Formats: sequence, C-alpha cells, structure tokens
Amino acid sequence: MRVALLCPYSLDVPGGVATHVLGLAEWLVGQHQDVVVLAPGHDVLGGSRRFELEALGPSAPVRFNGSVARLALLPGQVRRAREIARAADVVHVHEPLTPGIAFAVARHSPRLVVTHHAAYSAPEALSHPLRLAARLLPERVSIAVSRAAAETCRALTGEPCRIIPNAVPMPSPPPRLRAGSWRGGARPRVAFLGRLDEPRKGFRLFLELARESRSAGLDADFIAIGPGISGGEGVHTLGAVSDDERLRLLRTVDVLVAPNTGGESFGLVLVEAMAAGCDVVASDLPAFEAVIREAGVGSTFRTGDVDAARVALQRSLSDPLDPSVAHTAATRWGWDRVGPELLAILRERASLDAIG
Repeated sequence: MRVALLCPYSLDVPGGVATHVLGLAEWLVGQHQDVVVLAPGHDVLGGSRRFELEALGPSAPVRFNGSVARLALLPGQVRRAREIARAADVVHVHEPLTPGIAFAVARHSPRLVVTHHAAYSAPEALSHPLRLAARLLPERVSIAVSRAAAETCRALTGEPCRIIPNAVPMPSPPPRLRAGSWRGGARPRVAFLGRLDEPRKGFRLFLELARESRSAGLDADFIAIGPGISGGEGVHTLGAVSDDERLRLLRTVDVLVAPNTGGESFGLVLVEAMAAGCDVVASDLPAFEAVIREAGVGSTFRTGDVDAARVALQRSLSDPLDPSVAHTAATRWGWDRVGPELLAILRERASLDAIG
C-alpha cells in the first residue's frame, strides 16, 4: 500500500507534529508499507530514514495559537505536493485546515484520513473561515490525538473524531537505579526539552526554577535541550540535537520539567521523557494531566507558579522514581500499541471502506 503522510510544518524546526509523522512513517515501513512523507523544509534526516521524503523547501512563518508555524504556501509547493499525493493509495494529512499544502492536498484527496493535533479556542473571526474550509473537505476519517483536540475538531468541523494518541518509538528498558545514586553522576540532573524561544513552552519559568531551587539549597544540574537562545544563567543549554543524542541525554536525566503555559493538546514531551526513564514534573495543563493520570507516574504544579514547581521538583527528587517504572508507564504510547490502530484505518480507507 502506498501511503502519503503530509506534515504541514517545516522539518527544519523541531515540533511534536513532525515527530509524530516521521515516527509513523518509520513504523509503517516496518510493516512493509510504501511511505512518502511530504513536508516543508529540507532533508534534515539524511540517510537515516527508511521512507521516501519529499522536502518541499522554504517555509513562511505564520503566527498562531501562541506559536509560529512555518508553512509551505507557494503555488509550486502546493502543485508538487498534490502531484505526489495523487499517486498514493491513501493520503493521511495532519492538521488539514492549515493553510498551504495541508488544506490543498486534503481538499483533493478522495481516500483521505486526517489527524487533528491542536487544541485551542479560536476567536469567531478565525473559527468562521475554518468552518467554511472544513465544509470543502471530501469524505474522510477524522482522528484527534486527545480529547481536547477532538473537542476543537468538533467545534470547527461539526464532526466527531476517533481519539488515537501520539506515539513514540520505545527505546530499550533503562537499567534500574541503585539506591542513593543519580542517573547523570554525583548530582541529580533536571532537564527542559523544547523550543527555548517560544514563550508558551515555559523556558523562562525553568530559568526561574533553577534559581529558586539553588536558593532553597537544592544541589542539582539544570540543562535545556532544544533550539533557541537561552539568555539566562544557571542552566546549561545544549541547543538542538539529533534524535539519538536527545535519547542519550534523557537517559542521564532524573526529572524532566515541562513548564508549558498553554496551547498543548497532548503531552508528547512527557511520554518521550518517560520512555527514556525520566520522572516528570509538569504544569497542570489538561493535556499534561491526562497523560500523567493515565501513566500513573509524574506530578503537576499550578501553571506559571515557580514556587509550586520548586516544591513539586523537590518532592520528586526526595523520592526518586525508578527509571524502569517510567519506561513501563510509557509503553502504552509506543508505536507497537498505537500504530496498528492507524494502519487499520489507512488500509480500510485505501479500499474506500466506510469507517464508523
């Protein structure tokens, strides 16, 4: 089966949607499917991939939902994406209402599956044109990565969505933690993972947390993994890293702190950290609380409250979570669990079978 997966966001900037699409592509290839990924940006993956990648080149920044999305909007990019998608047995478009290649390909794909990732409350000035755009899409199977994303989908399209979460490739189980020891060395290691220069990811609060924790006598190393300029002291910033290097670093981390302030529909960063064996402390966004509740590990603090974050972090470090427990908790979001649901939908849609 020839599957076209479309990611509307540039591969040049790390993000959860792209991570999910690329992970799905790798898993589908492992299931003997013929996969092509369409996305803005350049071929940042090199020869490490097993699927075909059509990187469509330059992207334009569009500010939305507290973030900046980099989209392929040029007519030539749209034509190229539609040409490649037409040759597929089934087309799976992520964020189909996004301007540029996503909406253009979705609108002209007769065997269509769409996934909605975002959760937000759009102002009427924006939601009205999005509803109009949704009416132009052909018959499709609609998926949402969380309940919050499903609610947004229903508000904009009037259609229900099947909830199938994001997934991560599961690494090998981490070794058990010896009593009195830390994963990264003599001191505990606390990490931030995400774009440092995107305010809603909460890096500024992480900087404050590092300062407050030291003032309170906590002897720990604070590191930040992700693109952007930190502009702060007390945190060792490592910049953007490869997938392999990110996993290697997370395997040395005791607690991942996710101080995001909003705009999240799923806690992919939490799942990725758990899979590597980290405990997690996160702001109490509904999407994060849902992941922590289902995993049965981790804790939350009041969003934006650095004192509450410090208390939650100290509590986590005072009773370290065994890395193997965190890893086991994350297996429910592994591709071997999530992938078969998506493959079944793609196969049925490719044959034009109706899916309820």
